[in-house]
Formats: sequence, structure tokens, C-alpha cells
Amino acid sequence: MEARALEEVSNCAVCLQVYKDPVTLPCQHSFCLKCIEDVWTQAVDQDGFSCPQCHKKFNPKPNLERGIPTVTCDYCIESPSPAAKTCLKCETSFCALHLKPHLTKEIFNDHVLVDPVTDLNHRKCPDHQKILEFFCTDDEVCVCSSCGVIGRHKSHTMVGLDEREAEMKEELKSEVENLWRLQQNYSIKQQDLEKSEAEIKTLVNELKGSLSKKFSESSKQLEEDEKDVLKLIDQEERRVLSQIWNYSDALNKVMEHITLIENEARDLMQGDSLYSIQNSKELLSRVIEIQEVTYLITPELTLNLSNVSQLLKERTEKSKKYYLAVEELIRMHECMKSTSRNGPADPSRLPRAQNNQASPLLTQRAVIKNCRLIETRSKFSTRPMLARKVVAASPWVGNPKAYVLKRSLRESKAQFPWLTLDPKTANGHLILSDDLRSVMHRYREQPYPRNPMRFETRSQVLCAQNFFWGCHSWDVETSGNWWEIGIAYGSIPKRGCDSDLRKTTKAWCLHFCISTLSAYHNKKFVHLPLKHSASRVRVQLDYDAGTVSFFQVTDTLTHLHTFETTFTGHVYPAFCCEDKSELRLLNSF
Repeated sequence: MEARALEEVSNCAVCLQVYKDPVTLPCQHSFCLKCIEDVWTQAVDQDGFSCPQCHKKFNPKPNLERGIPTVTCDYCIESPSPAAKTCLKCETSFCALHLKPHLTKEIFNDHVLVDPVTDLNHRKCPDHQKILEFFCTDDEVCVCSSCGVIGRHKSHTMVGLDEREAEMKEELKSEVENLWRLQQNYSIKQQDLEKSEAEIKTLVNELKGSLSKKFSESSKQLEEDEKDVLKLIDQEERRVLSQIWNYSDALNKVMEHITLIENEARDLMQGDSLYSIQNSKELLSRVIEIQEVTYLITPELTLNLSNVSQLLKERTEKSKKYYLAVEELIRMHECMKSTSRNGPADPSRLPRAQNNQASPLLTQRAVIKNCRLIETRSKFSTRPMLARKVVAASPWVGNPKAYVLKRSLRESKAQFPWLTLDPKTANGHLILSDDLRSVMHRYREQPYPRNPMRFETRSQVLCAQNFFWGCHSWDVETSGNWWEIGIAYGSIPKRGCDSDLRKTTKAWCLHFCISTLSAYHNKKFVHLPLKHSASRVRVQLDYDAGTVSFFQVTDTLTHLHTFETTFTGHVYPAFCCEDKSELRLLNSF
């Protein structure tokens, strides 16, 4: 024990060797000059420089005093020697030589030795000037032996400093373990964010590649359109020019005939009388004959470009669908997130030491508990359908292969893994679940912020997703005596009578009230037979065919009603709840 203590006194805490060019920090701990400089060079704390032994921070960099601490041994009178330790009970500092009795004799076993201390006042009770030996658990302060007998802490619960130190270490160990778990959780979230970053980059590259391909195809198609239009114009040019050429030939023939008669008449008038008389009759008849010929009617020499206009109109309509698909592709990439992740675990839910006593770490715990958590969530993934959408809406459906591909894609039911409700459209009397899959009606209005997308007159809500092509299907679980399930255009009014799903031209719905089931559109309705409670309803939309059908789902699928129309814009799943009814989105196909 003696040798160990002496070694600690004379050795640097960093290199564990005898001091070389020792320096002392303001905290009175000594190190080799090179050792402390190396430590500070390799790891500089953001808040400043710290002592490698007691971890006390200094900002700015402290001045290094040459030599070891100036505390001297109280027993070395004639030639003061540097103190190795200070005894708190004796309140005396000892050099290595005079420290030996404290290290070897049992009588000094209860004496507490610390690094040399120049001033013991900060270790004494300010009221009784005695060494602080106990810890008051009521006031959470260190006290002397007199404080609990005659001082302010009388009748308080006292524990030894060693006991309190052990408790603090256990609590600190528990908190460090909690921080380690939190760090692991954040590490996982960081990996998730890195994965999301890679996925986003992949999605962007896919989107850019898809758009480049489509616009390249568009450029090629524009070139083909140009050739087709110029070809039609050339054909019309040839038709009109052919008329001109035919008419010109006819005129030339008539003028040549007239010239011939004129020449014959001139020759006849220049001949002798007998010859003129004998041939004049025949020539006169020819002159009269050519004069009686009906004048050639000039044809209408105009270009008929109606077929060109019709072609351009057809191509324009197809291009509109194509650009709508491209726009939808970009919009869906913009609003979607590729993966759904959980945020870091709430530190308040982490396992903690069973200790009801107050702790200096409570402040730290509160800070951790109230920290803002990172969360990356997504409502749905649309990657599998993006390419299909653009291909299906491509304007070049004249290609048989493209038509077959489009038909096969239309027959594919997979599009959205699930649908979600749009909180921005929810009426104030509706409450949405956290997963945005359920909606319930309550008479008490919710304090939702106002926005032009929110239904104000009726308790209605739309889905966040919409459809403008293809076949789609989703199931809805119902509960209550008043609900509506259907589809609506995004442009449906949000207030007034026209906002009612039953009374507008912009919606088609199934309406249930108490025990009556009806199909509504534009104020017209059809009562539907209902054998059992419609606790589950399936909606099937075929956008291209212009139909939306409703089915009752039990052990079998019972057809209820089908609307037929021609859709002209994006349609959204739409819902209405009244009288404390509830609806929940189930599977979507």
C-alpha cells in the first residue's frame, strides 16, 4: 500500500511514469508537459480544455505552472518538501516520507487521504468549521457531524459520504446505461436516415430516368406527328394542284382550238371568192359550235385542312393524358416517402433505477425527456405503380403492343398498399386516428385550423390519395347509424348544399341512415335492399370504364349498386359520418 501511494504521488497520471518537466493545472493536478499537450492536441473538448484526471473544464486554455503543486508537507520544518497527500481528518498535508504512518498503521485506516489541498475551507461546514463527513438526504447537501445534532439539519436523515457516493455511482451508472441505449437508438435512426437518403436518391434517379425516357419518346412522337401533318398537307397540296393542272390543260386545249379556227378563217378570207363561199359554211358552223360550248367552271382552289386539324386535335387530346400522367408522377414522387420508420425511443420510457430520492441528475433527465425526437414516416408507397401510370396514359395507344400492355396493367389491381385520410379536408366534428385510417363523428367541434380544403357544412373527409386512371378497390368497416361512402372530385365545394356528397354532380356515394341504404348522385337516389347490417362495404372503381360499384362484404360479396359516368378529373375516396358513427379503411386492392 505504501509503495503504491508513493508511486501515485511521483508518477504522471497520463504516461504513468515519473514526471518529466512537470506542470500543474489550476485544479492542482500535475502532468508531464508533453503528456498534457498531447492530450489536448488529440481531443479538445468543444467547451474548452479539461483535466484528464478530474475532468474539470477550462476555457480558454489555462496557464501551465511549472513544477508540481506548491502544497508543502506540514511536518517538514527546516526543508519543506512537496506534499503527496492531505489527510482530511488530521487536516494536515504530508510528504511521501511523513505519509508512511498513515499508509502502514491500522490506527489511521479511517483517515481519508486526498490529493494535496491548499485550502480545506471548501471541505468544511460553514456553520461549524468541521470537515464535511455526512450527506443530508432531506436537503441533499454535505454536512458535518454537528449539523445533524445542533445545526439546521437536526432530525434530518444522514448517510455517510461513502454510502451516498455508492448510490450516486449506481444512479450515474444507470443513467449512463440509459444514455447508451438512447445513443444506440439514435444510431439506428441515423442508419435509417442514411438508408432513406439512399432511397430518396434512388427514387430521384428513377424519376429523372423515367421522365427523360418519356420526354425522349415525346420528342420522337412530335417528330412523327410533324411528318404525319406535313404528309397530309402535301397530299392536300397535290390534290389542289392536280385540279389546277387539269383545268389549265382544258383551257389550253380550248385556246388551241380557237387559234386554229382563227387561222383557218384568216386563210379563208384571203382566198378567192369561190373557195371562200364553198368553205365558209362549214367554218361558220365550227365557230358557232365553239361559241356555244359551256364555259369551263373554275374549281374552288382552296386547301381543305380539316383532316389536318382533326389529326392535331386527336394528338393533342392524347398528349394531355400523357402530360397529366407525367404531372401525377412528379406529384406522387414529391409527396411520398419510401419507407415508414419509428422515431428514437422516448428516454422517459427507458428502464431506470428504482430510486425515489431526488437526484442531481433530475435536471439532465428532464432535458433528455423533453428533447425533440426525430421521426421519418410515410403514409404510403407508390413506387410499384409509377411506371404503369405513365405507360397507361401514353398518347400512342395506336401501337398494338402498347394497347396490350395498357390493358394488362389496367387489369392489375395493385396500386396503393393502403389509403389514408387527409386531415386538411376533415370537418371540425370529425376525429381522425393517428394512423389516418379511421374517422369518427363527435358533436363537439374540434379546434382545427381553417383552410380552403376543409369541409365546413357537412361532416365529410377525403382521402389523401386520388385516382385518374385504372381499376382500384378498397374496403370500409362501418359502425353507427349514419354514414356515407363514395368518391368525389377534388373540386367538390367545401361549404353549402353543393358540398353534400348526395346532392352534388361531383360525387357518387352510398348513404346509410338507421336501417335504410340508398345510392345517391346529384340529388337523385335509389333505395337498395339490405339483408344484413352493412358492417363492411367494398368500393370498386374502374376509372377508364367510368364505373364505381358498391358491394356488401359478408361471407360472400353482394352487389349493391353501380354508377356509370365519364370521369373528367382526379377522384378521391370520400366519407361522411354523423350521429357518432365511425368508419375505418381496411384493405385496398
